[in-house]
Amino acid sequence: MTQNIKSNNWTSKQKIYLNRIEIDGNKCIKLYFFKPPNQSIISRISNNDWIEFDTKIGVYYSIEQSNTVGLLTELFDDIAEVTPFLDYKEHKSFTVNKQIIGTGYEPVNIQKREGLVSITLLPLQIKDKSCIGIKHRFEKSVYWELKLERYINWNSELRIWVFESSNTNIAKLFSLLSDRYYIKISASIEISDIWLRQQLLEQIYVKDMYYKPCPKEYLQFMQLHNYAWNTMLTYHNMVLRYINTYRTKTIKQINGFGIAEIDVYHKGLLQRKGVKASTINQSVNAIKLYYDKVVGIKIDTDKIERPKMPKSLPNIYSLEEIQKIIKHISNNKHKAILFLIYSAGLRISEAIRMQKEDLHYDRKLVFIRKAKGNKDRFTILSDKAALILSSYIEEYNPTNYLFEGQYGDRYSDTSIRKIFHKAVRKAGLAKKGGPHVLRHSFATHLLEQGVDLRYIQVLLGHNSSKTTEIYTHVSSRNIGNIKSPGDSLTL
Repeated sequence: MTQNIKSNNWTSKQKIYLNRIEIDGNKCIKLYFFKPPNQSIISRISNNDWIEFDTKIGVYYSIEQSNTVGLLTELFDDIAEVTPFLDYKEHKSFTVNKQIIGTGYEPVNIQKREGLVSITLLPLQIKDKSCIGIKHRFEKSVYWELKLERYINWNSELRIWVFESSNTNIAKLFSLLSDRYYIKISASIEISDIWLRQQLLEQIYVKDMYYKPCPKEYLQFMQLHNYAWNTMLTYHNMVLRYINTYRTKTIKQINGFGIAEIDVYHKGLLQRKGVKASTINQSVNAIKLYYDKVVGIKIDTDKIERPKMPKSLPNIYSLEEIQKIIKHISNNKHKAILFLIYSAGLRISEAIRMQKEDLHYDRKLVFIRKAKGNKDRFTILSDKAALILSSYIEEYNPTNYLFEGQYGDRYSDTSIRKIFHKAVRKAGLAKKGGPHVLRHSFATHLLEQGVDLRYIQVLLGHNSSKTTEIYTHVSSRNIGNIKSPGDSLTL
């Protein structure tokens, strides 16, 4: 794009310097810009596959041959001022600084929209009709926009905006409000429409000219093969970040990548502070699935360099510490949630999906519906848990879920974490992680009581006994009985 300078009445072109550089042992010609390349240059680069991009150092380049400089000069002659500066040697510290400050060419976090007010869509039943409700006080301009829409009405009795439940109506509302609000969906609403799911998942990101949505075929495959929602969410985010790292590349060009590019991408992620080995491995698995099922290319992930997973032991609280945590909770509902998670060894997701009928008081069992791996299982219902739960149910009388939020929706995992951390703080204990520590403590305490590891595996719902065996390393049952040779010394 040219810029008109009125005072001098002339047009200036953007400058491109051509420098020599060595990449992976190959002599190359690098395109260097003092300012970020404009859209005309980016478009020209995108249409010429012989110009490549290196994600490690964040530069465009082409393998040097006898006519490379001439071809590059001719390619940009009408839109840029091309200057060969072939004896220029780039200073290494400059490259590192450029990568750290973020040129947009290294693995990036997609830019998110800031300051959005969230509204939640709630499932309602009004006069035998399935509806969606919005409990929010909109500003006047939005209020009148909603009043003009035929599909949505203000229910003065419930004091809530209401419309008939359908994909079409949610899509209409999304189109009307998503530019100003972050639209959240109640966990009790299942969205089967892939297009709508994708819009809801990606509404938080800035849709600039470089933004590429995750191909819907990827979500369709996971939905068709009954992937867990959390897995779909994680894999979607991994692939979305991957394809948007290559800002100026099209989906067609990214689909043509192979092992080398995928490996370089993950090495770039590894260089970031705070990126865990588990995150890298999840990303490799998500991208492999994308190429395999959407692009139709088999990726041998054994050739991708993966970081070694750290063999860290789970944090646990002792029986005395668990007792302190529970005693420092005065609210019956909060106490019931945390005590059930500990005494039955539940995951948070399992606790918030439970219904009253899942408590089998007569058999002293808790039924877990569609747990991790989409499997049902039973675990134990302790006598004390049964008493605490009975007292809670009598006081709160939940209808849809065992633990319900403000409007009868299921309780949120965020709320459970807040309850747990507050109780730990009140008990004066060191923070050892989130509520999942209660599940770890449950397994460890059973092992210390002499319960067979195989039974603990069944109660926890582990597929492999190797997963459960980790608790043998934190249990004091056997280690505590070993006498240290230091005690044999006379001091």
